[in-house]
Amino acid sequence: MLAPEEFTAGTFASAPAGSLILPRNKHEASVIVGLLDGAPTALFLGDRFQFQYFPTAGSENWSGLIIPNVRVEIDESTAFDAAYGNSPLGTVVRAATQLSVYAKAERSFGHRAVPLVSNLPATYDGGVGFTKWHVVLGAGAEKRILLKIDVQTADQ
Repeated sequence: MLAPEEFTAGTFASAPAGSLILPRNKHEASVIVGLLDGAPTALFLGDRFQFQYFPTAGSENWSGLIIPNVRVEIDESTAFDAAYGNSPLGTVVRAATQLSVYAKAERSFGHRAVPLVSNLPATYDGGVGFTKWHVVLGAGAEKRILLKIDVQTADQ
């Protein structure tokens, strides 16, 4: 359940980085907004366009239920060494000072790390990836899991 002050409705262009956007009908999609190259970027999480991204600037045709200030939590039991490559799309990777999701641009073959959290304490060499992660709101007893991602079962 969400309190009235925890959400709004609007276009992708109006959603700040750190927001989860949930669909209100079958034509909308689940999205998390990251910050790629300084620009808010929509990263699709549901079945439609799964793990594809695009900049949200000027995106007035996509909209949904916007929940700002969400956090990402990882399942530490799914950790792997991300330095060896071949990380599947949707994998969350903690490297350098960022927590990012591997995703691809529309009509693209390669993938890119879309940062969800920046300015973290620097890691040492390499990085660590995770195949299971959650999008949550709140902390402690008030924490709610809004969306669960399991890359191992995602249709790549």
